[in-house]
Amino acid sequence: NDGYILLSLCQTDEDNPLPLWKDGNISPCLNQLVLGALPHACMAVFTACYLGLPRSSLLQTSPPCGWTIRLVSTVLAACLYTADITLVGILQQKDMYLDILADGCAIVAWLVHLSTISVLQRTVYRRTRGPPLLPLLVLLLVPNLIITLMLYCDNQDYLTLAEPLKLARLVLASGQILVLLAYLLAFTFPCVGDAGYTLYVNGLDGSPLLPDSTPLATGDMVAEDGSGFVSRLFYLWLTPLLRLGQRGELDKPEDVYHLPQKLRTRVVCRHFQQCLEACSLLRVLRKAFGLWYCMLGLLKVTVNMLSFAGPLLLNSLVNYMGKPGAPVSWGVWCVLGLFASTLVCSLFRNVFVFEVSKVALSTRAALISVIYRKALRVSGCSLSVFTLGEVVNLMSTDTDRVVNFFNSFHELWSLPFQFAITLYLLYLQVGVAFLGGLGVALVLVPFNKFLASRILENNKHMLRCKDSRVKLMTEIIFGIRVIKLYTWESHFSQKVATCRREELSHLRAIKYLDALCVYTWAALPVLISILTFVTYVLLGNQLTAAKVFTTLALVGMLIIPLNAFPWVLNGILEAKVSLERIQRFLKLKNQNLQAHYAFSMHFFIRMTVFLCLMQRSLVVVVGKVGCGKSSLLAALTGELNRLSGVLYVGDRDAGFGLASQEPWIQHASVRDNILFGKDYNAGFYNAVIDACALTDDLNVLIKGDKTEVGENGVTLSGGQKARLALARAVYMDKDIYLLDDPLAAVDPDVAEHLMTKCIMGLLKKKTRILCTHRIEFADKADLVVLIDDGTIIKAVFAISGKSQEEHPQPDLSLNDDPEQSGAEQKQVGGLAWRVYQTYWTAVGGFLAASILISLLLMQGLERNVSDWWLSHWVSELQHNGSSTMDCSSTAALGSPHLLLFSPGVQTFLSPEINSDVKFYLTVYGSIAAANTVFTALRAFLFAYGVVCAASSIHNRLLDRIMKATVTFFDTTPLGRILNRFSSDLYSIDDSLPFILNILLANIFGLLGMLVVISYGLPWVLLPLLPLVLLYYRTQHFYRHTSRELKRLCSLTLSPVYSHFSETLTGLGIIRASRSSARFEEEIAKRLDKNQRCLFLSNAAMQWLDIRLQLIGVVVVTGLGVIAVVEHQFNSVDPGLVGLSLSYALSITSLLSGLIFSFTQTEMQLVSVERTEEYSTGLPTEPQHHNTQLPDAWPDQGMVEFRDVVLAYRDGLPNALDGVRLMIQPEEKIGIVGRTGSGKSTMILALFGLVELNQGQILLDHVDISSVGLAQLRSRLAVIPQDPFLFSGSVRENLDPCGRYPEPQLLDVVEQCHLSSVVSRIGGLDADVGERGKFFSSGQRQLLCLARALLTQAKILCIDEATASVDHKTDKLLQQTIREMFQDKTVLTIAHRINTIMDCDRVVVMHAGKVVEFDTPAALLRNIDSIFNTLVGDGGE
Repeated sequence: NDGYILLSLCQTDEDNPLPLWKDGNISPCLNQLVLGALPHACMAVFTACYLGLPRSSLLQTSPPCGWTIRLVSTVLAACLYTADITLVGILQQKDMYLDILADGCAIVAWLVHLSTISVLQRTVYRRTRGPPLLPLLVLLLVPNLIITLMLYCDNQDYLTLAEPLKLARLVLASGQILVLLAYLLAFTFPCVGDAGYTLYVNGLDGSPLLPDSTPLATGDMVAEDGSGFVSRLFYLWLTPLLRLGQRGELDKPEDVYHLPQKLRTRVVCRHFQQCLEACSLLRVLRKAFGLWYCMLGLLKVTVNMLSFAGPLLLNSLVNYMGKPGAPVSWGVWCVLGLFASTLVCSLFRNVFVFEVSKVALSTRAALISVIYRKALRVSGCSLSVFTLGEVVNLMSTDTDRVVNFFNSFHELWSLPFQFAITLYLLYLQVGVAFLGGLGVALVLVPFNKFLASRILENNKHMLRCKDSRVKLMTEIIFGIRVIKLYTWESHFSQKVATCRREELSHLRAIKYLDALCVYTWAALPVLISILTFVTYVLLGNQLTAAKVFTTLALVGMLIIPLNAFPWVLNGILEAKVSLERIQRFLKLKNQNLQAHYAFSMHFFIRMTVFLCLMQRSLVVVVGKVGCGKSSLLAALTGELNRLSGVLYVGDRDAGFGLASQEPWIQHASVRDNILFGKDYNAGFYNAVIDACALTDDLNVLIKGDKTEVGENGVTLSGGQKARLALARAVYMDKDIYLLDDPLAAVDPDVAEHLMTKCIMGLLKKKTRILCTHRIEFADKADLVVLIDDGTIIKAVFAISGKSQEEHPQPDLSLNDDPEQSGAEQKQVGGLAWRVYQTYWTAVGGFLAASILISLLLMQGLERNVSDWWLSHWVSELQHNGSSTMDCSSTAALGSPHLLLFSPGVQTFLSPEINSDVKFYLTVYGSIAAANTVFTALRAFLFAYGVVCAASSIHNRLLDRIMKATVTFFDTTPLGRILNRFSSDLYSIDDSLPFILNILLANIFGLLGMLVVISYGLPWVLLPLLPLVLLYYRTQHFYRHTSRELKRLCSLTLSPVYSHFSETLTGLGIIRASRSSARFEEEIAKRLDKNQRCLFLSNAAMQWLDIRLQLIGVVVVTGLGVIAVVEHQFNSVDPGLVGLSLSYALSITSLLSGLIFSFTQTEMQLVSVERTEEYSTGLPTEPQHHNTQLPDAWPDQGMVEFRDVVLAYRDGLPNALDGVRLMIQPEEKIGIVGRTGSGKSTMILALFGLVELNQGQILLDHVDISSVGLAQLRSRLAVIPQDPFLFSGSVRENLDPCGRYPEPQLLDVVEQCHLSSVVSRIGGLDADVGERGKFFSSGQRQLLCLARALLTQAKILCIDEATASVDHKTDKLLQQTIREMFQDKTVLTIAHRINTIMDCDRVVVMHAGKVVEFDTPAALLRNIDSIFNTLVGDGGE
C-alpha cells in the first residue's frame, strides 16, 4: 500500500519506486520527498519547540534589523510556495501530487517558522542572533532548491515564453533561493550592535549610560568608534544623524557626532609633534601619515584590477549570447562573476575613498595646529615678513590644497597603469596602426604640460592678488570708522576693485586655459580614431564595422587617463607650491632673547639702558613721543632682543601682567575678558572691578558683565577699553606689571582713581613699571625714569608716603554663565530658488541660455547622433547581406563598450560596401567636426560666464559692505566678514564652476541617453522607473543632512579664522602672560568642532556612494540574468540586448554622478547664499544726495543739537539722552566728562555714523538728516580717538585720494612735529607698516592730526587726539591747532583739562546728558560744579 502511494506520487516503476537518478540528474521524486518535504517537516517540528519560551515585557527598543529581515524573508518564502502550489494546480502535470505535497509541507514549515521568529523577538533572544538551530534547519533546504533550479534549466519547456506558467515556476524557484540567501545573511550579520553601535561621550568617564527608553542626542555620540563591521561597511552608524537632518533638526554644531578617537585634533597633533624632528614638512607628513596612506595604495591596486574584470566578463557574456547552443552554465558563471566583481569593487572603492578622506582630515588638523603653534612662538621681527591676510591664507587656502594632494597622489600612478593596459588591448585590435593616433595624443601631452604650467603660473599670481585683496579688506574692516569719517569709501572700493580686477584677469586666464584643455580632449578621440583608421588602411588592411566600433571604444578608454592626468599633476603641483609657502612660514625664527631684533627692514631700534629695579617698587617711565617707552617694555617681555648687555627678570616663567598702549580686547563677554582663562573668584573679581573703575560702566550695561563686547571691543569707548585691558592684567595676579600708558585714554578723576585704587592699591605689593605722559603722578613713584631716543637720560628716586583708604566693595551679583550673543546664524532648509536665480543673473540671462543651448547641441551631436549613425550603419551593412558577420560581432557593434576585449573580427568587406564605408565614415567625420565646434563654443562661453558671475557677486558684496552701517561692524566679528571675502569667494571663483560644469554635462548626458534608449528599446524603461524612484528616495534622504552639514562646516570655520586673527593681534599680551598653551587648547576645540562637521560630511557622501554602487550592482546583475534568459528564448537580437546592457550600465554611473555633482553644486552654492545674505540683507546707511546744498556749506560753522536722543542698538541704554546745545560760528568748545559719558558719541552723531532716535542736529541751520552722508562728512574735519593707519606710504595715509601737492603735505608733517621721524624712515613714500606698526602710538595720533590739517573744513572735531603724546608735544600741537583753525569752529574732547582751559566754552557730559555748559572761568567760579572737581583732580 505504501509502495502504491509512492508510485502514485512519483509516477515511477514498481521495480524502482524511488529512483536516485533520472536522465543524468537526481530524480524529482528523491528531490521533492527526501530533500524537500522531509527537511520542511523537520523544520516545522523543531522550530515549534521555541513557541513556548517566556516573553519579556521590559523590551522597549525596536528589534535589530537582522530580525526584521528574517521575518520578512519568512513571509516571502511562504508566499512564494503558495504561488508555486497554485501554478502546480493549474498546470495539472503527471507529478502534480508530489509537488503539492512538497509545497504544502513548505508552507506549513514557513508559517510555523514565522510564528517562532515573532515569539523570539519578545524574549531574551531579542538582542542576539537567536538559536543557531534555526539557520541550520534553513540550510537543509538549499540542496532541494538548487537541484530544482537545475532540473528546470535542463528542460527547454521552462525556458521559453511559449510556456509562461512553467517559466513563472522557474522565476519562483529563483526567488526562493534569493529569500533563503537574505535569511542566512541576516543571521550572519544581525546588526545587533546597532543599539550600542556608538560610544557615548558619557560612557568614557564610566558613568552609567541612559536607559534604552531615552534616546541619546546625536551630539552625545562618537562617530564610528564602537560600531560593528557591517555598520562601518554600510555606514549604519550615520542613520540617527541622517534622520535628524531629514527632520530638519540639525541646526547647531553641537548636534553633530564627536570625532572618532584617532581623528581628534589633540591625538593627531600629539602624533604629528613626535614626527616634527624631520627637517622638511613633506618628510614630517610622510613620517606621520605615510604608512597609513601607502597601505591604501594596495587597496587602490585591487580596485583597479577588479575594474578590468567587469568588461572582461561582459565580453564573455556577449560572446555566449552570440552562440545559440551554448550551455546555460556559461551564462550563469558570467553573471555570478559580474555580480561578485562589481560588488567587491564597489565595497573596496568606497572604503578606499573614505580612508583617504580620513588621512586628509588628520593632515588638515595637524597643519592648522602647527601653523597656529608656530604663530604663537615666532619672533615679532620674523613675523613682520608676513601680513595677517597671508598667515590666515596659509590656514585656509594653502592647507586645503595640501589636503587635496591626498586625493590626487594615488591617481598619479594608477592612471598610467590603466593607460598601458588599454594600449595593449588596442594593439590586439589594429596592430601597429594604433601608433598613428597615439602619436597625436603624445604630441598633445607636452602641449597640455605647457597649458598646465601656464595655469599654475596664473594660479600663483591669482593667489598673490587674493592675499593682497584679503589683507586690504582686513584693514578696511578694521579701519571702517576712519574710512567713513573721511568719506574714503569710494577710494578704498576702487583699491579693492583694482586688486580684484588683477585677480580676475588671472582667473580669466586660468578658465580660458581650462576651456582649451576641455576642447583639446573633447576633440582628441575623433582625431585619434580617424588617424588610426587611415594608418590601418594605408598598411594594406581592410576596415570592418566591427573594427571601427572596437577601436572607437578603446580610444574612448584611452582618453580618460590622458584627460585626467594633467589635472592630477596640476593638483599635485598646487599642493607643492602651498607646501613651500607653509614651509617658509614654519622656518621663521622663533622668539629668542639671544637673537638680534630688527624693528623693520629699514632700521633698528637701539636702546642704551642701564636700569636696576627693586622688587615691589613703582617705576614711572616718562619721555616724549617715540622716545622708546613702549620698546623698553617690549624688551622686558622678550618681544625685542638685546644686542648687548644683561637683562635679568626674576621668575620670568610666571609671566607679566601687561596692559598695552592699544588695548587688545577679545570678542567675548566683559567677564571672560577679565578672567582671561582663570577661575572666577568673586571677592578678588569685585575688588578688580572697583579698582579699575568699571562698577558704574557695568551698572549701565543691560547684561552687566555678561555683555558681549564686539571684535576688538568696538562697542566700548576708548577709556572703557583701556580700563578693561587693565582689569584683565590685574586679575592675572602676576608679580611684575608692565603698564603702557593705561591712563592716557581716561579723564583726570578716573586716572586719579586708577592710580590710587589700582596701581598704588591693589597692586602695591607688586613690581610695577608705568609708562605715562601724566607727570602729575611721578611724585608717587619709587623711581622716575626719563627716556629720550632709546637712552635713559635721568633716573630719580622719590620718597613719598602712600596711604590707602578702604571702601566697601559693591556686590556684583552677576550670572556665572555669560550668554554669547551675536553668534552667526546659518540658513536652514533647502537652498531657496533665489540663490539659483542670483547665480543665473550674475552669469547673465542670455549668456547662461547660450551655454545651455551649446551644451545641448554638443551632447546631442557628440554621443547620441554619432551612436545613432553607427547603429544605422551596422543595420544597413547587415541589411546589405553582410551575413559573414556572426552574432557576437553584431552585439559588439551595437555597443562599443562590449567589444573592449574581443579579438579583431576578421571579416572583409566587398568593394561595393567599401564605398559605403567611405560614405559612412565621411558623415561620421562631419558629425565629429560639428561637435568640436559646439564643444569649443560651450567651453569658452562657460569660462566667460563664470568669470562674469565671480566679478558681479564680488562687486555687489563689496558695495554693500562699504555702505553698511557702523553698527553692523560693531556687532559682526571680523572673521565672519572675511570668510565671505576669502573662502566663499574662492568657492565662487573656482570650486563652483568646476562642479557646475560636471553637473551640466551629467544632466545633458542623461537626457541624451534616455532619448536613445527609449528610441531603440522602449521596454528598458520599465525596470528603470522603480530604479529612478529608489535613487530619488536615497538622494532625498541624504541631501537634507549633507546640505546642513556643509552649512555647519562654513559656520564652524569662521570662529577658527577669527580666533587666529585675534591671536595675531594680541600676540604680545598672550606671550607676556604665558597663556599660549590655553590659546592652543582653544584653537584645538574650535578646530575639532569644524572637523566634526567635515568628517561627517565626508561620511554622508560615502553613505550615499555605497548605496548607489549597490543599486548599480543589482542593475548589472539583473540585466545579466535577463540576457541569459533572453538567450534561451532566442527571441531578441543579441545586438539590442548588448546595446541595452551598455547603456543601462552608463545610466547607473551617470545617475550616481548626477546626484553627487548636484549635491556638491548645492554645497558650493551655499557660498553664493552666504554672500547674497550680505549683498541684500545688510542694513545700509542712507544714500541720498542733496542737490540744493551750496558748495560753501557750512560757511559759518554754527552747530546746534536739538533734544538729541541716541542709542547704539535696541536694548542698549541711551548714549545721548536729550542733548541740547548751540555752538556759535568760530567758537572753540571743550567737551569733558568721565569715560562712557557720551563725549565721542556726540561726534559720531554729528558725522551721521549712528542714527538719531529723536531730535535734530543742525549745521548752519540745515538739518544734517537732509544732507547726503558723503556731502556731510566731506565738509567736516576729524581727528578720531583711535589713530588708525593703513598699510602703504606716509603720503597714502595723509592723502589717499591724491588731492594735495607735496609741499602742502610736507608742511602739515612739519606742523605736527613729525618731519624728523618721516625723514628718518625715508620721506613721504616710506612704508608705515601694517596698521602703522613702524610708528609709536603717539606718532600715529600726530599723523591723524596732519590729515585733519589738510582738510579745509569749517568745523573740526578732535576726539582725545593728544592722549598718547607727551606734554611738551601736546602744547606745541595745541598751539598749531589754535593758529591753523583760528577762524573755524573746533570741538575738542579732552582728558587733560589744561588742553581746553583756553576754550571759549566747556560742555560737561554725564550719562549722555549735558550737565554744564559755560565758559571755563564761570564754571571754575562755581565751587559745586563738576568741572571744578575735574580741574581739581587733573590740574597741573
